[in-house]
Amino acid sequence: MLEVTNIRVRSFNLDYLDIYWDLAPTYEDVLDYEFVVQTSDSEFGPYYDLTIPIVDLFHVRDITVKGRHSVYHKRYYRVIARKRADNTVTATFPELGGVRMSAPPDLYALEMARINNLKLREFMGRKVWIFPRKQSGQRCGVCWDKTMSRKTRSACPSCFDTTWVGGFHPPVEVWCMIISPAEQSAQTNFTRVANQNTTMLAGNYPELSEGDVVVEAENIRWRVGSDLQKIRKARALIRQQVAVHAIPKSDIEYTLPIRLADADVRDLMASPERNYTNPSNLEDPALLSALNSVFGRGRG
Repeated sequence: MLEVTNIRVRSFNLDYLDIYWDLAPTYEDVLDYEFVVQTSDSEFGPYYDLTIPIVDLFHVRDITVKGRHSVYHKRYYRVIARKRADNTVTATFPELGGVRMSAPPDLYALEMARINNLKLREFMGRKVWIFPRKQSGQRCGVCWDKTMSRKTRSACPSCFDTTWVGGFHPPVEVWCMIISPAEQSAQTNFTRVANQNTTMLAGNYPELSEGDVVVEAENIRWRVGSDLQKIRKARALIRQQVAVHAIPKSDIEYTLPIRLADADVRDLMASPERNYTNPSNLEDPALLSALNSVFGRGRG
């Protein structure tokens, strides 16, 4: 199977984006394969075919971006390679997510991001789930008036008040630090409403956007605000510091499901495990558990 490498997005024109890719060295006949470029407005999909199958071509131009001049709009791409004689033999590059026009991190940026992520995961952070908010796609048929181009109701169970079907992409499990806010409340006509605003420190993935929902292990839910500070080196993202606002428990975002197995919920450890152990000898099981948590398989 051919291996697609070095996918990159380039352009100096607002009317199109150019997508290029290379092939890893191979002895197979390149003409036996065809490629399809897919695109999405979210790294997490869904992806749609941008091109028809193409052969012996490693560059396409996306003109569907014309008119999309938002500074914060993102466009992701991936390449599907498949054997022409048997369309069941396919491979996706990259295997997970997609590629967008952005600066690749250099070695210093990678190390800075790694150290920050390590501090969040092993010392000062906690495990949270981030629901990336949909920014495009299919409009909600329940609350969106396509004639007036506006919402007609709130607390919509179809789009979670985003006006896009589904509302949010599947959650991403990451480690973040949410600074404890001052407890405030406001008096309404019928009751007192909690009003909590604070700051969340996050790593370089996923890149946060206004409206994303953050869920803590205690089912405290936050909405990412409009004040996002993204620290970069040579235009590559290293860490993020964003404003978050507590979501009232009466809001529709509290119905967003976290689909964890019963065993995962039962044994959930949202804080770094090493912070809860104080072994006094090298044979202590607590020490082995902490070391496995830090240096075990998958830690890298």
